[in-house]
Amino acid sequence: MQIRQARPTDNTEARAVVFKSLASFGLVADFETLDAAIGVIGQPGSPNEIELVAEMAGKIAGCLVIQRRTDSSAKLFGFHVDASMQGRGLGRALLSEAIAEAARRGFAELELETCGGMHAAIHLYESFGWKRGPDPLPGSGGDRFYSLALIEQAPRAIGKRAALGT
Repeated sequence: MQIRQARPTDNTEARAVVFKSLASFGLVADFETLDAAIGVIGQPGSPNEIELVAEMAGKIAGCLVIQRRTDSSAKLFGFHVDASMQGRGLGRALLSEAIAEAARRGFAELELETCGGMHAAIHLYESFGWKRGPDPLPGSGGDRFYSLALIEQAPRAIGKRAALGT
């Protein structure tokens, strides 16, 4: 497993992972609006601050992006792992690297929105210390809001990353 910065050649595979992942929850990927942040992963001129992919055996098996919101906060989008690769620590490694990279870039807080039916993702977020906040407005694409204070989490995330060898 390798966690790395996304490249332009990763875009098609990353989109396929997102499309398949969302479809498993009865959702349709919309790379023009709700899923636009992940839809431009690896592309020149992308508005994303951080773009990561997880690669296994030469194939993209997971992805996520982070966009700056303010000087000190950012939002995580499009965190998906191919269902056939789940349960191998790939999501944990990808999220750990994203948290560590956000901390290195000086962010104090990360936010995300997710759907209540995405139980594995919610469990993972909570295991990293993400705290649930007020539910987002309808039409945002998610029904749950979470935030993570990076000042408290950066050493923990970096330690997990080192333990995973990523």
